[in-house]
Amino acid sequence: MKKVYTEEHKAFFLSFVPGHTCAEVVAEFNRRFEQKTTASKVKSYKKNNHIKSGTRKGNPAGESELFPRKVRDFIRENNKGKTALQMTELLNQTFGTSYTTEQIKSIRGRMHLDSGLTGHFEPGHIPANKGKKSVYGKGCERTWFKKGHMPHNHVPVGTEVMSTDGYLKVKIAEPNVWSFKHIMEWENHNGKIQDGCLISFKDGDHYNCNIENLMCITRTEHAILNRQKLRSISPELTETGLALAKLKHKIQEVQKEGKNGRKSDS
Repeated sequence: MKKVYTEEHKAFFLSFVPGHTCAEVVAEFNRRFEQKTTASKVKSYKKNNHIKSGTRKGNPAGESELFPRKVRDFIRENNKGKTALQMTELLNQTFGTSYTTEQIKSIRGRMHLDSGLTGHFEPGHIPANKGKKSVYGKGCERTWFKKGHMPHNHVPVGTEVMSTDGYLKVKIAEPNVWSFKHIMEWENHNGKIQDGCLISFKDGDHYNCNIENLMCITRTEHAILNRQKLRSISPELTETGLALAKLKHKIQEVQKEGKNGRKSDS
């Protein structure tokens, strides 16, 4: 059945449609007349009666049927100094809506609004519990750790474990200080590792931290070894591969210097 609008309805459309989007017209019409009209019905009426809104097609940036202009204006005016939760509660109280905190975070992001809140305490901030003793349930102190308590997963200094990235590490001090075994072994024999270098395993076995199986190479040499597949489970072949990697690196440097020299001459 065709929707029949009263004279009052028609007067509303004539006066309110210009300058307002279809979503705004629907929201205001339903609010004012306690109706449940839809955007498609309003569009049909506007078309049939040659009423133009004069607004751009589609919704303005950040606007939708969910967030009409009056709501966006309210958010913009009251945004400063409020968290998303505070703004959500204020909107719902003011407009009788049921926005969620996530929806408010999203619309503020689309509208490029900054609340001005940093999320951390400013200098001079006084904690609410300053000077107050901790409150706890009676009897819970029986389960507290006693002074000198040792956790069940405690391990002594000297314990070796395999790290998540596949290297042995050794506990070197309490309470929880660890170091990689292959690095310790190298530095015990050769001193501190130079910047830009790393310790690699000749046979590829990360468990074999014997000093004869370790070699100190640059990160560039390491990359060439991997990229050119010059590594082997044989330490001797890996050493030969390293010599080739050093040669390739040297050739690259000479070629680079030659190109730079030609550019400067030109």
